[in-house]
Amino acid sequence: MPPRPSSGELWGLHLMPPRILVDCCLPNSILVTLECLREATLLSIKRDLFSEARKYPLFHLLQEESSYIFVGVTQEAEREEFYDETRRLCDLRLFQPILKVIEPVGNREEKILNREIGFAIGMPICEFELMKDTEVQDFRRNILTVCREAIEQREAGGAHSQALYVYPPNVESTPELPKHIYNKLDKGRLIVTIWVIVSPTNDKQKYTLKIPHDCLPEQVIAEAIRKKTRSMHLSPEQLRLCVQEYQGKYILKVCGCDEYLLERLPLSQYKYIRSCITIGRLPHLMLMSKDSLYSQLPANGFLMPSYGRRTPQPSPAGTANGGAGDSTSCRSLWAFNSLLRIRVLCATYVNVNIRDIDKIYVRTGIYHGGEPLCDNVNTQRVPCSNPRWNEWLSYDIYLTDLPRSARLCLSICSVKGRKGAKEEYCPLAWGNVNLFDYKDTLVTGKMALNLWPVPHGLEDLLNPIGVTGSNPNKETPCLELEFNWFGNTVKFPDSQQTEEHANWCISRELGYNYCLVGASNRLARDNVLSDSDIDQLRSICHRDPLSELTEQEKDFLWRHRQYCVSMPEILPKLLLSVKWNSRDEVAQMYCLLKDWPLMKPELALELLDCNFPDPVVRDFALKCLVKGLTDDKLSQYLLQLVQVLKYEQYLDNPLARFLIKKALTNQRIGHFFFWHLKSEMHNKTVSLRFGLLLEAFCRACGMYLKHLNRQVEAMEKLINLTDILKQEKKDEPPKTQMKFLVEQMSRPDYMEALQGFVCPLNPVHQLGNLRLEECRFMSSAKRPLWLNWENPDIMSELLFTNNEIIFKNGDGCSSHPCRMLPYGCLSIGDCVGLIEVVKNSHTIMQIQCKGGLKTALQFNSNALHQWLKEKNKGDTYDAAIDLFTRSCAGYCVATFILGIGDRHNSNIMVKDDGQLFHIDFGHFLDHKKKKFGYKRERVPFVLTQDFLIVISKGSPECTKTKEFERFQEMCYKAYLAIRQHANLFINLFSLLLGCGMPELQSFDDIAYLRKTLALDKMEQEALEYFTKQMNDAHHGGWTTKMDWIFHTIRHMPLSEASHD
Repeated sequence: MPPRPSSGELWGLHLMPPRILVDCCLPNSILVTLECLREATLLSIKRDLFSEARKYPLFHLLQEESSYIFVGVTQEAEREEFYDETRRLCDLRLFQPILKVIEPVGNREEKILNREIGFAIGMPICEFELMKDTEVQDFRRNILTVCREAIEQREAGGAHSQALYVYPPNVESTPELPKHIYNKLDKGRLIVTIWVIVSPTNDKQKYTLKIPHDCLPEQVIAEAIRKKTRSMHLSPEQLRLCVQEYQGKYILKVCGCDEYLLERLPLSQYKYIRSCITIGRLPHLMLMSKDSLYSQLPANGFLMPSYGRRTPQPSPAGTANGGAGDSTSCRSLWAFNSLLRIRVLCATYVNVNIRDIDKIYVRTGIYHGGEPLCDNVNTQRVPCSNPRWNEWLSYDIYLTDLPRSARLCLSICSVKGRKGAKEEYCPLAWGNVNLFDYKDTLVTGKMALNLWPVPHGLEDLLNPIGVTGSNPNKETPCLELEFNWFGNTVKFPDSQQTEEHANWCISRELGYNYCLVGASNRLARDNVLSDSDIDQLRSICHRDPLSELTEQEKDFLWRHRQYCVSMPEILPKLLLSVKWNSRDEVAQMYCLLKDWPLMKPELALELLDCNFPDPVVRDFALKCLVKGLTDDKLSQYLLQLVQVLKYEQYLDNPLARFLIKKALTNQRIGHFFFWHLKSEMHNKTVSLRFGLLLEAFCRACGMYLKHLNRQVEAMEKLINLTDILKQEKKDEPPKTQMKFLVEQMSRPDYMEALQGFVCPLNPVHQLGNLRLEECRFMSSAKRPLWLNWENPDIMSELLFTNNEIIFKNGDGCSSHPCRMLPYGCLSIGDCVGLIEVVKNSHTIMQIQCKGGLKTALQFNSNALHQWLKEKNKGDTYDAAIDLFTRSCAGYCVATFILGIGDRHNSNIMVKDDGQLFHIDFGHFLDHKKKKFGYKRERVPFVLTQDFLIVISKGSPECTKTKEFERFQEMCYKAYLAIRQHANLFINLFSLLLGCGMPELQSFDDIAYLRKTLALDKMEQEALEYFTKQMNDAHHGGWTTKMDWIFHTIRHMPLSEASHD
């Protein structure tokens, strides 16, 4: 159930003809053919239609034209009613230019909302309605409770809490200023400029204040009032009353964007203020009437959908295909003392080349996350022409020992072999099935499972961390299975049964028959630890997440599990020591988790990756996030948290509920939550899960849905435009392509769609009028667009007057004193994304080419330093060199640790003020480009003579200067600082394993971080290792220069400023 592809304005056409014949079917059975403009609105088409219909028979049978709407068949083969008559013909995405006139029936408001939600998601909502899966329908109903709670929460405090939802404060997690930022202040004080609009014509006055960095916004407002009234010569009492009267009527707004200082937090905790301090820029704030802001807030109602108003029908449960099951006849899983058995019946749609493949078989296994619970079991091999087995497979695990997250993993495999040669086994298709459904019921009965194609890079025959459930594409290989039927619904034991069993296990271990009270404490006392045991536990605890435990270490951890409670951060290691195929250990682990102290959210993130599928464990992780994760931290980890939704067993889970609630109470989080989900709707493995979450979010996000749809509409226009440039115009001269681009973007529908909407990269920025003269396409094969909009804010000159963004269709997109520059990047679809343009920046190649042919061909390494001197004359020179040095140190360390490759002189850039930054991170974790099988880059990171000359302020003996020593010291400190947070970096990469990036397919890829961070060494040894890498980098800089020569020769004619 993937979303629609953007295939153009009419089936088979990227663009409609300027004029097109449209067949219109009237309710009186008369067919009228109209010649319509491509940009015509439905309202104008209806008027022309009824005017023309007067000339036809039976016109008197028609009602007023306002009584009717148009309906058409879209390119998704869906019948769509068009209620919004401002829509243009070219935007309807019709299959054929045929419209029917009907009288609308049913709930008009709900139909309009469903259409808007369907447009935002990229698929019609009716597809969810047609699904017979009870889990889908129950989730749709149950998640509405979370939506209502979120709406009540954001409206509980009246207009102020609604303002906090629409304009959530963009603040750091803590008020404390880092030392390097505090040192930039004047004795803890900073200067801010307060602007006031004093007339309807937007005349402005400004007041400059010097205030403590930690004063509250209301104190800044009070100080501004005092300064404004100074000329009025008020008495102290009059001044006090004046401040008291007006202080609460105003708020502070960041000049140039839709960002407000609404919370009573220290001024320097707001990210805008802190960034201004960091870069030495004067903050500009505007005094704005609170009533004016409140009056602009949109009315955010909630329309309960019809499926939420219906009483749910009791659904049969207990079988794989929805067979009979009665809650009164439920039996506990632990009542059965038999081995697990599954029957493989047959397969269909298995397409193989009979000449190459001898036979096929089904490989199966029972897994908990990526860990097998017992030995894998294969069926007999059968000929490809008749894939029938009818074979019962028995597994070496008792039903009583099945954990809650157990899954059946299987694949159809081929056998290929010739006489005398070793047999080759290859997976043809794979699938996974949860052994318990979302109601804790053991799956029984027959099941037809449509399988998934084998992903690129899968080395094993099974894919245990892949998605569970059937492929919605029914033309894929299908396996028919049968699970044992026990005559009753079989349920996984509840928490009470689990706790009783855990206590029984503990008492048995202690040698008691009863007296369970205090058994855990007694067990802890009986396992007294020596100092060496405690040291060993600490050593295991501090290991990185990729460090494997030996069986002896696992046994050691489990023996001392009671003591581990006093060392909460050891929990992931203890969980990896649990035998998940033993109900005794699982039950005891559940009891331990009940009393386990909450962990820091950064540590709890590890418990959400694919190694920890158990719902009790994941629920504990969520409790840690709920308690300790600020909105700022959540924003930082949102991409990873969306990705690990893929590892949740069921649609309804605590993580999904947590993210939905956060997205509906903080519009900034909601904005990126929407785009992170939307960007993967093309992926069939998650389109159902993500589509349902998007539907719930869109139903409750209020008027912001209209803003999101404006963004979606603009992106679809750009996708269509770049598709034409890549496919139909690729062989035409650049001038012809540019002419087409300008003409197309000048059309009314494009101008309407591409102007006046919220910036997807940053929702506090508005994209105003399109500056067509500044827009262009770039030179690469994907034809990215360089787009330029005006900033419509009345104080735009104090932030930026225009907003530049690169739109890419065809490539995926996904603070420290070193002064690195992370620019904005947002994936919005399948290989489609937006990239922020960093203003006043140039590639190294552009700078070198300005120095003439010798410089461009790397014979002169002084050009970069000379260029910086020309850009920063006088007092600004030293600041520019310092900024270059710090940023270069940061990127040297970062590109080395992350193994970022393809570092040529067109993807390293420098700003006019000296800040260096890298772009285009398509090759990372040491997946570097190769030439004839050899890696093209032969140094750990880029540190050429050009950079060293800048760092040493032009000295010919760069490495012997005190400036170079200072640079080295910066690199060492940065390396050790990142190394201290190695576990967090590894966890964040682990959470992204399911995102589908070719460089990030398995834990083996992430293991590269262990190597670069030297995690198996002591700190001093790690520093020596990095020092050697640094020496290799600048001593081998000549090899980088050679690569740059060939790159420059190949691209010099196309040298244009770009992030492409």
